Amino acid sequence: MATDTGAEGAKYTDIEEQVLFGLETIPEEQTVEIPLRDLLYVRQTIWEMIRFFRQPLHYPDLKAVEAFIGNVERGAFKTLTESYYRRLTGIWPEDIQFDLEEGDRFQHPGFPYYYQSPDGIQETDPPMER
Repeated sequence: MATDTGAEGAKYTDIEEQVLFGLETIPEEQTVEIPLRDLLYVRQTIWEMIRFFRQPLHYPDLKAVEAFIGNVERGAFKTLTESYYRRLTGIWPEDIQFDLEEGDRFQHPGFPYYYQSPDGIQETDPPMER
């Protein structure tokens, strides 16, 4: 997995490192219940991301990507936020819920590679725009 170190010594990570961080602490046999409709909504959202990005002809330029992504009111970003904030809410065991909200069990100590900038590291996410 590719990593880089920024000027301030912060480790930049790739997407896989961010996603996999902390998952080894979960027993493989542990399960959760989720309404089938919600799970299918999340699956369909992931599928639309794959379907768009697997074919470079779908995004010949930045404008095409921006149109696909949209915002919190329409497009892929809307379905992603719906999946994350509504469809996957209230399904986690208490310890997992705590760690997702307040703990660092699933928070990689390094920044994702896309936080790198010529002027230094961006340490916080900017506010979500509508």
